[in-house]
Amino acid sequence: MSYYNPISWISSDDQLISDIEQKLVIYKRASSRGLGSGKYLSPPSAMELAVIVEDTQEILRLTEWEDRQGKIFINLTFSEDTYRKGHFNTGWHHNPSCNDIRPPHHIHFPTVKYPKIERPITYAYPVNCDSDYLSALRKFCDDTNIELRGASIPLLRR
Repeated sequence: MSYYNPISWISSDDQLISDIEQKLVIYKRASSRGLGSGKYLSPPSAMELAVIVEDTQEILRLTEWEDRQGKIFINLTFSEDTYRKGHFNTGWHHNPSCNDIRPPHHIHFPTVKYPKIERPITYAYPVNCDSDYLSALRKFCDDTNIELRGASIPLLRR
């Protein structure tokens, strides 16, 4: 478990959003409790976890789902802001700095110039992992410093 710093993927006239990156550097633990919706898990095609930031006790939301074509999507959000967005088993991504990210996996992140990663123009970096649901979740959590051991996820016990 470690934090991946994506600074090398952005152009020199842009920068990472410091308060978001500070939360991602801090140790976090996933929990199947704490979101208040009553629906925490529904593996294997979708799930939702609370992610507790150790220092501040803020609760982030981690969601993962797989579509019928086998594409896997993972979002890490706080309030209305998306901190990271993972796309696994998908096509090319074109960064604003003209760095193309080859398929099949990449993770989007916000910057000062492109803070809303729900929009089509955003930065991403490539990731290497297997193409299954659990490998994508583990890689995403590793890059964002999230400990999964505390979460009650049936897939993790396999």
